[in-house]
Amino acid sequence: MSDNKNTQETLNEKLVNGMKGLGRFLSKPFSKKLKKKAVAIGKKALKAAIKVILKVLKQILSWIIGTVGVPGILIILGTIIVTVLISVALSFFWTTDSKLSGDDAKIQAYIKEQSQSTVNMNSELERPYRVPEGLISSTIMLDFFEQKDYSLKQTKGIIKNMATKLAPEFEYGQYDEWKEKQVIVCEEGKKCDVGKIQHTKNMVTKLNSVEYWNGSTIFTYKPKVTAWKSNTVITHKTIKVDKKVEYWKALSVPAYLADQTDPYYPFFNSSSKSWKSLLAEEKRQEKYNVNTTGYTKVYLLKTKTVKVDKVIEVKTTTKTRQQYFDSSKQVTQDYANFDSILNSMGLGLDEKMLIEANYSFLEGDINYIDWLKGNGGVFGFDDISYDGDIIPGAGVPPQYMPIYLSAEKKYGVHWYTLAAIHSKETAFSTIKPMISYAGAVGHMQFLPSTWAGWKYNIGGGRVSSNTDITNLSVIKAGGGYGVDGNNDGKADPFTLEDAIFTAANYLSKNGYSKDKRKAIYQYNHADWYVNDVLARAEKFKTSATYSGGSDSPELNPGSFIRPTTGKVTSGFGARWGATHYGIDIGLGGRSNVKIYAVADGIVHRSYLSSSYGNVVYIQHTIGGKNYETVYAHMQNRAVSAGTKVKQGQFLGYMGSTGNVTGPHLHFEIHSPAWTSNKANAKNPALYIKF
Repeated sequence: MSDNKNTQETLNEKLVNGMKGLGRFLSKPFSKKLKKKAVAIGKKALKAAIKVILKVLKQILSWIIGTVGVPGILIILGTIIVTVLISVALSFFWTTDSKLSGDDAKIQAYIKEQSQSTVNMNSELERPYRVPEGLISSTIMLDFFEQKDYSLKQTKGIIKNMATKLAPEFEYGQYDEWKEKQVIVCEEGKKCDVGKIQHTKNMVTKLNSVEYWNGSTIFTYKPKVTAWKSNTVITHKTIKVDKKVEYWKALSVPAYLADQTDPYYPFFNSSSKSWKSLLAEEKRQEKYNVNTTGYTKVYLLKTKTVKVDKVIEVKTTTKTRQQYFDSSKQVTQDYANFDSILNSMGLGLDEKMLIEANYSFLEGDINYIDWLKGNGGVFGFDDISYDGDIIPGAGVPPQYMPIYLSAEKKYGVHWYTLAAIHSKETAFSTIKPMISYAGAVGHMQFLPSTWAGWKYNIGGGRVSSNTDITNLSVIKAGGGYGVDGNNDGKADPFTLEDAIFTAANYLSKNGYSKDKRKAIYQYNHADWYVNDVLARAEKFKTSATYSGGSDSPELNPGSFIRPTTGKVTSGFGARWGATHYGIDIGLGGRSNVKIYAVADGIVHRSYLSSSYGNVVYIQHTIGGKNYETVYAHMQNRAVSAGTKVKQGQFLGYMGSTGNVTGPHLHFEIHSPAWTSNKANAKNPALYIKF
């Protein structure tokens, strides 16, 4: 514990604390084969690695100078260079060397295989997002160094585990690019026949978002409709039409009747005219001659209607239009998911620097460490406070939980942050004696002057032996931070309750509620320290089990329960021209609305997504069938990947993180498992009564 008035810790103290991570890499002997590899590749990698080593050294030395001092650099510089060189060399060896054989060739091939397995290599959309081989090589070094002896099977297990953790997540959506058609037929001599508009759905799959190890991309689609397009085709067809035609009809008329009137003759209707006069009216009569039989032939011009062929023009106009989507994308560089994975592995800043060194050497520069220092990883907006039972995990002594929680309630400093500092400073009070070389004392390692007040400082944070730093009146007069946590009338840094309550008091007065990163920085004045504490805090927080408390749900073993309370604001199915693959439950003006696991299961993924926000995936087996449930847009997450959860276990609070228009829980059920195209999505209402 130090602050701006403190003296530097001694060289030995800083070597223990500052180089803890890097030192453990070399504390275990490398196998002969590992040394041989490093030597074999060392010359090949050395020239190219110099730039990377200088970059890493610049980062590491930036805090070593301020903590160890210049003399200490000379002692540890060689250790750092050797560590970086071995790690970089092995990463290079397994990623790019083309002359490998035996197990090494198998490892190299397996890294490539696992890299490609993280996406669908047949998809042009997914291929660019596969996990780089160099990233797998860079991160597996940390596990690899932990093994005294390694086998091919063990190494493959490490590779597969890392590739799985780093794999990108794709979210696809279905969009209706409908088409419409109208046909207009115009025939010569007729009215045009205007057909009905024919509407045809055309569902297409589009990529909504992708989360990858160093960022995310969100695609937005805006529907638009094309103008009508016309295509006219002119054809001809033959039809039958009525046509009047003239023809001559021959009549044989008796000559003696030519001048007579015959009202009964069937060809005439007049009884007042003679044959001769009637024939004269036809105007096209042929002069008749009486033949030997006494008859004359007369020709009459007649008309009749007949069917004839006619060729006509047919004009067919086809009009079409369709809906399409203008796309835009938002690309964000964000190492939150990557950092969360490394935090779950318990890695500190020094180890993260080594990973960046490996990757920079293999794939190119990244700014992960700069991002980490500027953003603090995912920390700062993922806090959990809980009113029920909390059972700690990750090695946190359960007997200390009542003290942490009491301090949290009084000062607003989260229990897992206090546990992280307790773990960092004295390994949960197991380091004896609890007095540092710099003079920090007690369970939480406070300098006496910080505890009692700098009014009593006689140098280096020390106080006179005549100053009773446990006396509450002395502390009050000196403006110190010491607190009587167990109400025994004094504040003793060697009393656990007093030490933890004092740490909470110190962080609270340094603005923990507004900027906990800044508050923790005041505890030690080093970014590496802040990152280490926050990584531990994240691990402690998500490894704990949260149950009971207000609004605890009624359990239904062997089936599902509701994930939260509230009104369903959007159901499963078509929505806004796409498909909504879950249901939304609104916040409804409430606060601190809890979200629960709907059934027993194992957390598959838990991370911060730019689209789903804080999201948890849980895999279940119910009645012999496999399911996977998704809880999105949460304010925070109380579980981490790999955690076994019980039905009704607290997962986090309802929120509005990610790509949302308002606070709610987006809940999905898939069977047998979640897929990026949501092909296995089921309507939650078929399984749960809402």
